[in-house]
Amino acid sequence: MKITKESLLPFLIYNKPFPYKEYISLHPITMNNIISFQFLSKSITVRKNSIFREKKIIKMNYLDFLFYCFGNEEIEAEYKITGLSQYLYYFIELIRLCCYEVKINIGEHFGELYINNILITPQIFDDLRRIIIIQNGIDFDIDEFLNYDTEQRLLKAQQDQNKDNDKSDIEDYIDSLVIALNITEERVMNMTIRKFWRYIKRYQLHEGYTIAKTGECSGMVSFKEPIKYWMISLDEDDKYKDLKADEEALKSKIG
Repeated sequence: MKITKESLLPFLIYNKPFPYKEYISLHPITMNNIISFQFLSKSITVRKNSIFREKKIIKMNYLDFLFYCFGNEEIEAEYKITGLSQYLYYFIELIRLCCYEVKINIGEHFGELYINNILITPQIFDDLRRIIIIQNGIDFDIDEFLNYDTEQRLLKAQQDQNKDNDKSDIEDYIDSLVIALNITEERVMNMTIRKFWRYIKRYQLHEGYTIAKTGECSGMVSFKEPIKYWMISLDEDDKYKDLKADEEALKSKIG
């Protein structure tokens, strides 16, 4: 059965570790480890089928792709992806960050990866990717395909839209949440990354709603559209969904 947000929901709500196949449990990462997590999670969010032009790479599963790139400094330089030749190692360290007392090692043959003495198949690998992505609130879908040039245009448009905004870093967000919720920094650092960003978004919605409602009730301001309530779902509609396709559909087309 495919791993989905819905299947993880009972564990997401209460920040519980997710037991996978009875031999490994993946824990949600806390803010104490956000810097390491952001660095290591690059290994599971490469848009392989969008970025790489070689047909053989597009046809690879993601696990074989990491093995193919491991130690391959030429492909790292060609595609200008810093650290790509070490992404397999990054993934191993990521699993160690997500799991406690886990044993993970590379086998003697190409593509062999073992976790707690279990051979990791491409399907298990993708399951682990999905769990880590969902569990930690990463905005990435491993099943979708977005043309590289289109993605670059969308990223540039987003950067242009945000260029006049304050350049806030993670420390600024931590400070802001401490003040906004009147809680200790220790409590924030023990939050899961997913919950942290949910609190940030929820507080922004609450503040925006309060300001808008205050203006509306004063009679000095009117709005063309109804004011969105601050307790709405945080899952936004994907405005780029018409530009995306399924990666398996892409693989079937190239043969």
